Amino acid sequence: MRRYRAIALGGLLLAGATGCTDFLTKDGVGSDKDPNNPREATRDQLFIAAQAAQFGMQEANIGMFACLFMQQCGGVGGRFVQFRGWYFMTEVDANSDFIQLYSGGGLLDLRRVQEISEEEGNREYAGVAKILEAMLIGLGADVFGDIPYREAAQFESIKHPAFDPQAQIYADIQALLTEAIADIESGEGEVPAPLDLVYGGNMDAWVEAAYTLKARYYLHTVEQPNNGVDLTAYQNAIAAANNGISAPANDLRAFHGSATSERNIWYQFSQTTFGQDIVAGKPLVDLMVARNDPRLPDYFGLNAHGVYGGYDAPTDATDPDDISPFTGSARNVPNFRQPLVTWEENQLILAEAKLMTQGAAAAQPHLDAVRAQYDLAPVPATLENIILEKYVALFQNIEVWNDYKRTCFPRLTPVPDADFGHGFGDEVPGRLFYGSTEMNANPNTPSVGDQLAEGGVAGGRPGVGGFRNPNDPNACT
Repeated sequence: MRRYRAIALGGLLLAGATGCTDFLTKDGVGSDKDPNNPREATRDQLFIAAQAAQFGMQEANIGMFACLFMQQCGGVGGRFVQFRGWYFMTEVDANSDFIQLYSGGGLLDLRRVQEISEEEGNREYAGVAKILEAMLIGLGADVFGDIPYREAAQFESIKHPAFDPQAQIYADIQALLTEAIADIESGEGEVPAPLDLVYGGNMDAWVEAAYTLKARYYLHTVEQPNNGVDLTAYQNAIAAANNGISAPANDLRAFHGSATSERNIWYQFSQTTFGQDIVAGKPLVDLMVARNDPRLPDYFGLNAHGVYGGYDAPTDATDPDDISPFTGSARNVPNFRQPLVTWEENQLILAEAKLMTQGAAAAQPHLDAVRAQYDLAPVPATLENIILEKYVALFQNIEVWNDYKRTCFPRLTPVPDADFGHGFGDEVPGRLFYGSTEMNANPNTPSVGDQLAEGGVAGGRPGVGGFRNPNDPNACT
């Protein structure tokens, strides 16, 4: 939480530095108020904080969990050994993340930004805040399953919000994104460029990102019980992605700068005393080496032998000299802008959805387009090849974990004998526990035992056991 606050402050200082001509004369910061001692946060301050909090949610704790589970990363020291090697988690490990969904910079502040913007008739500003809300709550549903949403952020009237079904949350997000797109396309109002840490006021780019997010969340609803597939969800994903991010220049990336509080979180982690506790993972490195992928130096540093190698979590028998660190990679710099929603993801969504609805010939151009960026020869458009391409392209992105839960690709070997009384067995975990604060404060929160037996479903899910969410009912075994 301290990290999130620091980033939010850094982002606010950045906005003041880059737009100080008008930043201190906006509504709510008049001559009768001391901007260095505000009594109430302004819309603009809340908006900056919400962006920074979003970056933190995507890059920090949950991002590292996903990287470890997907063996893109390896945990070789400290607390990270228990996550990659034992899948040992408790309700404490993601507690701050669950809080961040709603607290400062989260849903509460985003709703306030929307409220103020709509009162002022600034629909474009409200629309961007709605996109950030959809991205934030979508992340919560992906990771935790059922979460409070429709009754959330109403603390004065509802003390114990109900947990909404995950499928309902995805439907609500789709409606919110549709509303956000209409708001922005109305042309009413604007988001000043200095306050927009992502696109610098480019509203067309925000609309494209919203469509790609719609496509992403449609994919999250395609899996049905008993290995069924919802073709309508795939068709909806195609329709959305056709309007999605049109070029890499329009990727939705986190903002990071060289100031201490603005630095890329993965870089910040690498500079700490436990910065070498997370290293390259063997499945990803081996895949990239085998295809001579030119992104290897972007992702990893060289190992002691001057080549690339990764830690093998299932065997825990890799010589440390054979493992590549993150240090020395092109990404491992303070101002690297972490890609969160991208053109490559959009193309590979189209590839998967067209494969499942129209066949390989329709999917092939989208897979080829992504590989052509790196001078990689074409490969057949199979589901496995498409997901493997996303596995490489979306390094350090939580969406890789969602792809795995849906498709069981890449073919990972879970850490054996990983059941330390937490019910995971020899399976990669499909979700995280609800935070301990929510469990203590909200009696609607399922107990740890119920979560282990029935996944992230408030009230239980009869006939379906295991630590899984409703949108991925079948474990990858």
